[in-house]
Amino acid sequence: MLKSTRLCSALALAYAGMLALPAHAQDSSLERVTITGSSIKRIDAETSVPVTVINRETIDKSGASNVQELVDRLSSNNGGGRSMGESIGDSNATGQTGASMRGLGRERTLVLLNGRRLTPYPFAGQGVDLNAIPLAAIERIEVLRDGASATYGSDAIGGVINFITRKDYQGGDITASYESPQHTGGKVTGFQGGFGFGDMAKDKFNILGTFSYQKYDVIRASDREFSKTGNRPDIGVVKSSGNTFPANAYTADEGNFVPGAPGFPNCAPPDSFKGGSNCRYDYSAKIDISPASERTGALARATLALNNDHMLFTEFAYSKNEITFGSSQTPSSTTGRPDYLYPAGGKYYPTAAVEAAQPGYRGDLIIAWRMVDGGQRLTKTTNDMTRFLVGAEGTVAGFDYKLGLMKAKSKAVETFLTGNFSDTKLVEVLKTGNVNPFGPNDEAGLKLLKSAELSGENRRSHTDTDGFDFSVTRELFALAGGNAAVAVGLDLRKEKYLDGYSEIAGSGDIVGGSGNAGKVQGQRKTQGFYGELNMPVLKDVELNLAVRTDRYSGASGESRDGKFSSPDMSATSPKVSLRWTPSKTLLLRASVGKGFRAPALDNMYAPAAGTNLAGNFNDPYYNTLVGCANKPNPNYCDTQLTAINHSNPNLKPEKSRTTALGMVFEPMKDLSLEVDYFDIKLTDGIDSLTGDDIMKDWYKNQTGPTTSSSVYANRLILNAQGYLDYVNASLENLSKQQASGFDLSAKYRFRSSMGTFTPGWEGTYLTKSTKTNVVTGALEDNLGKYDQGGPVVRLKQVYTLDWDSGAWAAGVRYFRQSGYEDYDKVKQVDHYDLWDLQGQYKGIKNLAITVGVRNLFDKKPPVTVQEDYFQVGFDPTYADVKGRTYYLRANYKF
Repeated sequence: MLKSTRLCSALALAYAGMLALPAHAQDSSLERVTITGSSIKRIDAETSVPVTVINRETIDKSGASNVQELVDRLSSNNGGGRSMGESIGDSNATGQTGASMRGLGRERTLVLLNGRRLTPYPFAGQGVDLNAIPLAAIERIEVLRDGASATYGSDAIGGVINFITRKDYQGGDITASYESPQHTGGKVTGFQGGFGFGDMAKDKFNILGTFSYQKYDVIRASDREFSKTGNRPDIGVVKSSGNTFPANAYTADEGNFVPGAPGFPNCAPPDSFKGGSNCRYDYSAKIDISPASERTGALARATLALNNDHMLFTEFAYSKNEITFGSSQTPSSTTGRPDYLYPAGGKYYPTAAVEAAQPGYRGDLIIAWRMVDGGQRLTKTTNDMTRFLVGAEGTVAGFDYKLGLMKAKSKAVETFLTGNFSDTKLVEVLKTGNVNPFGPNDEAGLKLLKSAELSGENRRSHTDTDGFDFSVTRELFALAGGNAAVAVGLDLRKEKYLDGYSEIAGSGDIVGGSGNAGKVQGQRKTQGFYGELNMPVLKDVELNLAVRTDRYSGASGESRDGKFSSPDMSATSPKVSLRWTPSKTLLLRASVGKGFRAPALDNMYAPAAGTNLAGNFNDPYYNTLVGCANKPNPNYCDTQLTAINHSNPNLKPEKSRTTALGMVFEPMKDLSLEVDYFDIKLTDGIDSLTGDDIMKDWYKNQTGPTTSSSVYANRLILNAQGYLDYVNASLENLSKQQASGFDLSAKYRFRSSMGTFTPGWEGTYLTKSTKTNVVTGALEDNLGKYDQGGPVVRLKQVYTLDWDSGAWAAGVRYFRQSGYEDYDKVKQVDHYDLWDLQGQYKGIKNLAITVGVRNLFDKKPPVTVQEDYFQVGFDPTYADVKGRTYYLRANYKF
């Protein structure tokens, strides 16, 4: 057996807080355990690759109510993940939250449950939804930080986050919790618990189960001072829409603006305000910035020891999340659609106003209308995840074996609740002249409007993963430092993906969105074979050699654009790592390896589909031919123009190379210091060439009123009138990325007559983060700069101080992430820091009561001028919107 050292004991103490190790790893007399990053069981606390371990105690002390909140505070998790706020008005991955190790994106961070994969999120086809992992079931989290993994998959380019649940539990516990922000909205109520019976040592079996339920109340933009309006001239941002209430109206022949209906002002502040020659609508004020949701989770596991050498187990995991998203009321006009008309002679026809605008005109009016009477657009996303696993572990002829058979499915459904309308029906309703776009509707008008409203399912999607894995390990020959050990294994998977839009979504007959997304399905098989050899070549030197071969075969897909297939993809990814302990107080380690990630099925096969650009632009063609200053048609002026997104069946796999160097040092008892350097290089990265990218480049390289030297100028497609119809966007292997930096940590524990104090610090300092500009092809520095999807910040860190004294305990946490260059490349977004405080009392038998406050000083999100999201004045990927939040939790064990 490998020998435990004083260093290992020190590391166990050092990891007791934010970097906590499993308690049994401190005792060399116990069985070896497998640590994330290696297939070979070992006693040693530290491997040759850096692993952060977060135990249950640390999870509880964080005050987090869900997995996303916990992962957001990890210093190694940086920009490019997925926040819930990004789902507001974005149909790309509605309802998904995701991790992004090293700022490389959620698709390059491998998320596991008990060492095995979860299914991708159905609405995205890539990346795991963190909402699907119930926090109550988690015993600890192991984070492999150096990228790529021979054991789990070479697509783990950014790293691995492995959520590990209870496996042998006796007794029971139940926890009730309540969380309330100081400001309006955002309350969270919940309960969770677990039970188990059967002693593996005595009874040879164990059965356990956990459950959880949480309800989150909505936070509306109007509930927070920093988000209550998109009309922010104080910071230079006025994000608004020409689709307003009362409606802007124009004569159909000359396009003259009609300045309001009789009895109504030209605009109706504060929602509708004057902007240029017409009215603008403050739609950002009407969104939800934190959606209402209900989350349910359960996990059951049964383990049976057949004898001392063989064990069977089965595991079932389930989660259900229902999230209600609220966007602003529906706008009537969208680029690429026919104008909406209010008929001549209609009940609410503003004759006097029309006469003033164009004497003698009595024809139809073009209207740009915000359907306030229709109410907020509410859609509900429901995501169900199930995973069933059966397996066995044991020993045969000196070989330790492990095998598992898995069937997993994730299903997501989007349902229209209120405020969404059919284009076809709304046109018919307007023709009656009995719906009032210039003021409140009477009962008859409301009934007509309601008849055009959509309800029911708009999208039903699922991802399926069937998997089988098998591995064997055993010790081989003796070396100077101990016995060499080998592991070989395979994992086989079959993936299926169906993103099923309704017929109305595919037809584009939804008012307020140019989208016409269509159904897509795809499938493929994956075979992975790996081997690992661990050799203690000297007493204090351990060499680990690993290699993995992945093959993706039989990839095919089908959508309204046709049937497609892609060539098979394969790669061999080696990894070499070294651990050296020159003394009992010092450990040095190094590793180098390659990674390989195939494109997601929806990246290759999704049909071409329309959407709105994120930012507001003027159509240069309309502006030249007509003039936005003279006749500001909201279809073409200061508006979210239309883009058609295209998948790409010819995408190539991404490749990466990772280098890591590290040191763990224990200069004195109970003090541990850790420094790890990492460098990850990505080539052939899959990235979106978005409509916003193309429009920005067109204007940057504009050479004349309607000409530009942009290489993507031909992607601006015109309609029959000679105005912009849409922009062609696509996915391409355009990107190169590099992320380099240091993971740093320090932990100390000292005991006194007043109790035990444990101060700690964890941080990640990035020295380099570069990414290809998908438009110009140039490699650009994006470290500490705004980026859609989240900025990659230079320094992210957490300071902790825990105190324990018998029945009492307390903790303080200080989280800080550095600021960044703003969206306009001129201003600087301030750093963001939060203080959390927690106290606990355990003086009553079997009962623990915890009270705490997150964001103690009620820090608001830093101000930003970003315009990529519906939220204005702050970045939903960078900061929390709750503000100061109090929580109370009571746990009872039985």
